Amino acid sequence: MTVSEITPKSPAASDAPAPEPQGSGRVEAHGVDRIPESERTDSPREFMWVWHSAQFSFGTVVLGSIPITFGLGWWATVSSVLVGLLIGTAVFAPLVRFGKRTGANDPVSSGAHFGVRGRIISNVITIVVATGFFAIAVWTGATAILVAGQRLFGTSTGSTGLAITMPVVAVAVVVLAVYGHKALLATYKTMTVIGGLVLLALVAVLLPKFSLGFEGGEYVLGDFWKTWLLAVSFSATLPVSYSTFQGDYSRYLSPATSDRAAVAYNGVAMYLSNAIALLVGAYVTSLFTDMSVPWIVGTAEVVPQWFGVVVIAFGFAGTLPQGALCIYAAGLSAHSMLWRMPRATVTWLVSLIGIATLYIGAIAFDAIDSISAFVLILLVLVSPWTAIMLVGFSLRRGRYVPDELYGFTTGARQGLYWFTGGVNLRALGAFVPAVILGLLFVGNTVYTGPLASLANGVDLSCLVPFVTAAVLYYALWRLFPEERTPEVETGTAAPLERSHR
Repeated sequence: MTVSEITPKSPAASDAPAPEPQGSGRVEAHGVDRIPESERTDSPREFMWVWHSAQFSFGTVVLGSIPITFGLGWWATVSSVLVGLLIGTAVFAPLVRFGKRTGANDPVSSGAHFGVRGRIISNVITIVVATGFFAIAVWTGATAILVAGQRLFGTSTGSTGLAITMPVVAVAVVVLAVYGHKALLATYKTMTVIGGLVLLALVAVLLPKFSLGFEGGEYVLGDFWKTWLLAVSFSATLPVSYSTFQGDYSRYLSPATSDRAAVAYNGVAMYLSNAIALLVGAYVTSLFTDMSVPWIVGTAEVVPQWFGVVVIAFGFAGTLPQGALCIYAAGLSAHSMLWRMPRATVTWLVSLIGIATLYIGAIAFDAIDSISAFVLILLVLVSPWTAIMLVGFSLRRGRYVPDELYGFTTGARQGLYWFTGGVNLRALGAFVPAVILGLLFVGNTVYTGPLASLANGVDLSCLVPFVTAAVLYYALWRLFPEERTPEVETGTAAPLERSHR
């Protein structure tokens, strides 16, 4: 199969010869099409490489500074990070079951609950969140290179330097994303090892200066518990932000993989990778004399000058896995809307949006912080989407007919997941009110909702829409049951069985 052959599959398509296996040095043949069982050979252990490589970058490590800047001491920061990540991972990890059952990425799989056309909600969420995180990752990596270069060689760290450095980093990221699955996994494995060693070295060189007794500063909310809960809620959002991305990899899992193994590896990898990255970021930040400086600048000031060489190398290399993971996800999501075009071409087109966002935010307006805040606002959309998917999975007992998810390639306005005009009004009726309510609780530098202070400063903008969407979708599903085929109702339709309707 070539990337342009994303056509509706007949029941006999499963008997067709499998494409030639793709090595890490060849462009991935598959786009948004369902992965054949013969090519689904990945182990859930691959998630240990995927998530560790993504989090072992300055783009994630820098976020560990947040609890410290809130005024928390070392041990309070550690507890808030570990508790928050546990909550977020518990929501995130079970979503791995969708790609494993359908052989499709998460936006396509979401059509089972949002409708064949309703999947566009997930497409848009994924593209916007992914391009935003791509911009942040590239900016962080390029800034690390400039700051370290300034210390070593006296070069400029201004906008001109960024304008020159960012394209180099961005193009390398996009090329990796275009090569696709095998190339990404090979890079993830390499960068997990390199990134882990760099973070370990960073901890080691600063150990003589570090104190476990770091007490923090003035609490941002004026009270310890309110501030601690704010830090917990922030940490919880990090795993959730990847909710629409994991299907890019779980669709390659062997059908023989058990749910328990898939969920366990996915969750443990996400939890450990974030915990290590965030705590290293907090560890370094506790040594800053001025908490107002950018994390990269503050780090360059506290590490030995010779360590700047490591920062330069990792500033570039460490950006590759996280940035490529985002652009790959955005490219696959866009491919389900532009499915007649090759995935590689669509990925390049999406990357142009990311690069434009990067330049507008970092060069034209010097507003990369606003991009970060905007991406966090978008989590108000991710959390209710996640809730509906989890509730839907439970209600349908995890049984799906994968070929019915690809109705958008046929133009036929019918099928198991067509619902009403291609949209499941039950899911939409839960999603829209949840998003509106969630926006009322948002509070940051870009936008503050009228209910943002209701919890005395604690961020409820992800929790409220998640709970609201879960309750509403369950209620609407019970009041207006979704039509299910006899095969799905009785459980005789296996997770990868083709539909003969």
